[in-house]
Amino acid sequence: MIKFASRRAAIVLAGSALTLAVGMIPAQAATSGWRTDATVAVRGSVALFYGASASSPSNAWTTGFSAKTKGSSLPKPLIRHWTGKAWRAVTLPAKIAKSWAKQGPIITQIGVSSARSVWIVNSVEGSYLRLNGSRWSLGQLPGASEKSGALLLIDAVKAFSATDVWAFGVRSTISGTQELSAPYAARYNGRKWATVTVPALPSGGGGISAVAAVSANDIWAVESAASSSSSPISAASNPAVARVVAASPAVKLAVARLRHAASAAAPPVVLQWTSSAGWQQTTQQPTLAATDELNSGIAEPNGDVWFGGSAVNSANGTSPVTTEWNGTEWSAVSDLPGKASSADVEVTAMTPDGTGGIWALAANENSESERIWHLHGTTWSQVKPSFGKHAWILETLALVPRTHSVWGVGTVEGSSKSTANGLIAVDGSVPR
Repeated sequence: MIKFASRRAAIVLAGSALTLAVGMIPAQAATSGWRTDATVAVRGSVALFYGASASSPSNAWTTGFSAKTKGSSLPKPLIRHWTGKAWRAVTLPAKIAKSWAKQGPIITQIGVSSARSVWIVNSVEGSYLRLNGSRWSLGQLPGASEKSGALLLIDAVKAFSATDVWAFGVRSTISGTQELSAPYAARYNGRKWATVTVPALPSGGGGISAVAAVSANDIWAVESAASSSSSPISAASNPAVARVVAASPAVKLAVARLRHAASAAAPPVVLQWTSSAGWQQTTQQPTLAATDELNSGIAEPNGDVWFGGSAVNSANGTSPVTTEWNGTEWSAVSDLPGKASSADVEVTAMTPDGTGGIWALAANENSESERIWHLHGTTWSQVKPSFGKHAWILETLALVPRTHSVWGVGTVEGSSKSTANGLIAVDGSVPR
């Protein structure tokens, strides 16, 4: 079942104003294990980082937004760039910043191939912000049409080089009272974007819910049916975000569509793309039920492919699960250790750890709790981070190439439960 990438972005944030001034809070003293590297506070706003990508130890990017807790202003983008020495605030040209903010970029996917080639895609509208050399520009992915009511819901961006970038997700249209969805893939070749045909599910509809790239010539994806339970933004829990939804017609439409989407009628299907064969269903498929979800994926350096998500458990909730392709066969869908409960818990993000293991995030669908899991050898174990005593959420993990370091981004509760700041965390040594 498709659960749009922003399903967890609605961490419960209070609507009162932040009391902290704008700035970066220094990292904690710890030098190993998961710990805070920086936090970003915006006065009078809630702040959250959602996307992250790194191309080298001295080049990483994270994106998110801040939203005023009072008033009706649109959200403001938060963009930070790791230079190898510090996280620097990125200031967009005034006209670009104004236009980008009007599009309500609450949830963004990011792809980075170098410090001079960055793509930030608005998950709901399919519009994008691009850095090409030293120039920022705005654009729109192909396939969206306000006139025909076609909406793109982008769940992943993969940037292999300045001339090879992919975007994946769902193309959604409304015919009368019926929602029609189709898997969406588009590729940038250095000159322009073009949609790429993806095989539809046997039951029809669906969309791309997870992507794992072994290389630029070997990409894996999960195609899933739609779910009736997902909503990009839990607006009721956050007055500031509720105003953002109201101010953005595209976001409002996406929420309405996803709330009325049909339940899944078939299990997820794994696809593979190669430059010679294009997109095809893999000959071997993991054993999945129609109620199983796969919504996060990674490829290990050795070529193994992992997908994570959730499966219905004995307590009528969902438990976080993973499955692995080892080059020969799929492993059985395996629950992460823990007692089954009635809560809806899923694997929401994964990344290699740089040493042959895997990091995974498992969270309650309502963002009421979160766990960091580590696979070392054949054993999963839960890891407690050094983020202090306040509640936190990590949204995305990003391995730093050629290192054993991983960036994680999200949000952390401030000095009281009525404040929240953008969180940038790290495991391993700070990349230089």
